Formats: sequence, C-alpha cells, structure tokens
Amino acid sequence: MFANSWRSELVRQILLTGQYDKDILEAFEKVPREIFCEYDYPPEVLYSDDVVVTSKDKEDQSTSSQPSLMALFMKVVDLRKDMKVLEIGSGTGYNACVMAQVVGENGLIVGLEYNKKFSEAAMLAVHKLGVKNVVFLNEDGAVGCEEFSPYDAIVVTVAVDVIPLTWLRQLKDGGRIIAPIDIACVNSQPAILFERSSGFVHASEVIETRFLKAKGLLGQLNQKNLERLSALYPKGFSGSVRVRDFFEAEIFRILHLTCWSLCKKEQKIYHVEENGYAVYNGEWELFGAVEKLPKVLERWKELGFADLRNLQITYDESMNFLQMNSIRRGR
Repeated sequence: MFANSWRSELVRQILLTGQYDKDILEAFEKVPREIFCEYDYPPEVLYSDDVVVTSKDKEDQSTSSQPSLMALFMKVVDLRKDMKVLEIGSGTGYNACVMAQVVGENGLIVGLEYNKKFSEAAMLAVHKLGVKNVVFLNEDGAVGCEEFSPYDAIVVTVAVDVIPLTWLRQLKDGGRIIAPIDIACVNSQPAILFERSSGFVHASEVIETRFLKAKGLLGQLNQKNLERLSALYPKGFSGSVRVRDFFEAEIFRILHLTCWSLCKKEQKIYHVEENGYAVYNGEWELFGAVEKLPKVLERWKELGFADLRNLQITYDESMNFLQMNSIRRGR
C-alpha cells in the first residue's frame, strides 16, 4: 500500500473544493484507494481528485468517483455517526468503505451493484480491510434493499433517470437522497437532493455532474415513455404552447424532473401524459389532452423563468408533481 502521506494529499485536494466535516476528511485518510482497483496506478494518479477506472467487465466498467464530489454528496445528506445508508451503484466499493468510516461501528452502509464481477470485487476488498459495517449485494438498485431499511440516507453514484418509489418507502421521514439524474435528451446530469418530509418530497439541484449511466430498471425511462407515446399515437392536434428559444435546455431539465415524461424519437423530443402528448418544434405542439405541461410552463413563467439551480420542486410521496418555488441563491 502507498504511504499515508498520499491520502493526506488527497484530503488537501478535497479541501480546496469546499468545507467538510472532520469525520468525512478523516475517512478519506483511513481508506486505501488502491485496494479497490485492479489496475496498478501510480500514487499521483490514484490519489488525485479525479475519477479512476477500477475494473472492467466486457463493455462495462466501474469507476471510483471524484473524491471531492463524493465528499459533497456525504455533506448534503448530512452523513454522520450511527446512520444507516443505502448506496446505489457501489462499483468495487471504495465510496461505501469511506462512508463506513464516517457512520462508525454502530452505523451501516448497504451497497447495491448491478454487475456481479464488480460486486464480488467490493466484497473481497471489504474482507481484506476488515470493514465490518458494510454489506454489498449484487442487485438491481431500483429494488433497494428492504431487509436493512429504513435508511437515513440514500447515496446514488450512477446516473439514474427516475427515483423509484421503493427508495422512498425504504427511507425514513426526514431522510435524504442524493442522485445524479440522467436527462438524456439534453445530455445533462444534475445531482438532485431529495428530502422526504411529512408526506412530501422536496427536490433541489446541487451540482451538474457526469456519471456512468445506470444499468437495469434505473435507465429505462426513455423506452417506457416511448411505449406510452406509441400507445397514444396518433391523437388529434389540440393546440400549441410557445417557450422562448434560449430556455430550451432548461425547460427539458425542468419537465424531466416535474413530470418524468420526456422521450426522444427521430431527433425530436416528446412529452407524454396519460391522454395526450406534445412534440417540441420550437414550440410545444399538443395532441390530445395535455394538462400537466401548460401548468408547469405557466408556473415557470410566474417564477421568472428561473433556472433549475434556483428552483425547489415538491412532490407527494408517489413522486407526483405538486408545486415549484423559487429558492434564490448565488452562483
């Protein structure tokens, strides 16, 4: 293993990006990153504040995410001692083991990894390090893990296109989810913080990211919406809604998160509802009964066309959109 000085150097780099609790910083000093890699990286690469590929399996690969971004994820879910955390997309296990140091011996990290090879590598690394408060399972992350629920937090380290209701059911009231949301139609992956509170879920953007896309059920929203679109097609034209052109990318990001409704077909972006759909051609052309889209656009207009970074979205506990409000903050 490399000398502890390299881990101290990594902590120094993490500190350049923001302020973090002492427990989080000390956790990065305690866990050797090389244990989780099948490749022989030099220490200046392994302990840089950068993404590192840890393993490959045919066309799949596992990466150890940028450490400062993982520290930010731990910070926004308020990671601390004695917490029980579900991690989605554990790869070969580095981030889970860092979090295990933060939650301590009375806490627990449950890591789900879709790829069997990567999951087995994570199990082997935990065994080598003698970490007792981490459990790795080779599962589709969409199902969560009811056995160890409820969780104080869910930390997602792959880009998912939807938040499954199973996660909310396994999350304590007051619990938090941090997840990169893959909005494929505009090539955007905002990390969104979801907070469950008294029958509601509140969502706000933390930072734009770039993660590997999730496998399995967490990456099928586009296909599901295409199937919904096919079932509705064709519907009669029923109207149009205009949005100024320079807001195009932002409205797609907002619609994805409010309605989980977008799909792309033949280079065109569609919004799909229960009894109608809309296609974007510089303006939204509506077909059939389209009710949600005009309401979202009208509310967005009332908020001065604020970008997603300055909005809070509220859902019920079935992730149905309820409201959108402004939360002004500096860039």
